[in-house]
Amino acid sequence: MIKLSLTLFVIVFLQSCSKGLFDGNVQKNMEAMDKIHGVCNNPYREYSKAQRKICEDKERAAGPDGEIGDPLNISQMIRDFRSGGSSTQYKGTSMSINKNLWEASLIMLDKYPLDIVDSQGGFISTGWITEKESPNQRCLIKVNITSQELLSNGAKVKLLCEQKELDVWYQDEISYTNEEKNLTLKILDIANELSLIDKLS
Repeated sequence: MIKLSLTLFVIVFLQSCSKGLFDGNVQKNMEAMDKIHGVCNNPYREYSKAQRKICEDKERAAGPDGEIGDPLNISQMIRDFRSGGSSTQYKGTSMSINKNLWEASLIMLDKYPLDIVDSQGGFISTGWITEKESPNQRCLIKVNITSQELLSNGAKVKLLCEQKELDVWYQDEISYTNEEKNLTLKILDIANELSLIDKLS
């Protein structure tokens, strides 16, 4: 009995004197665990299934520097789109694709010329996009909505670019995987925002 009491006293005393499991600096130790396991798989971070999926999507969308890209003012884009800021319209009330993913794609592509807009098939293609700084390069963006539900894999983005040589355009054969992931993530962010607005209204 005395031995048990002494053991309990020692345990309580050591716990009161120690800095705890994380040596007193939770943030620093959490970052260290992130480096070991990755932010999304860190066992000390508590994520719901949906939060973990979003974390993994963001991790995949980040470039080599770990940055996702310039932030968008999604709320402003949505307000502009719903108040008539976009000239793009689509017909039909019985869409076979997710409405929020579709609207999010139109919002993201609002500043580009659109060549194909097929709401029933869930397909959008911009016209050729050029910049004054790079007159010998042009790109187009293709978006395909493949889901009736708001899913992280419900939108596919493809970026195609061409280079001009001697007045002839050639496909540049460059992979734009990170840029495509970045655009997909922006669509998902806008779609989630639209979904929240729908639930609140």
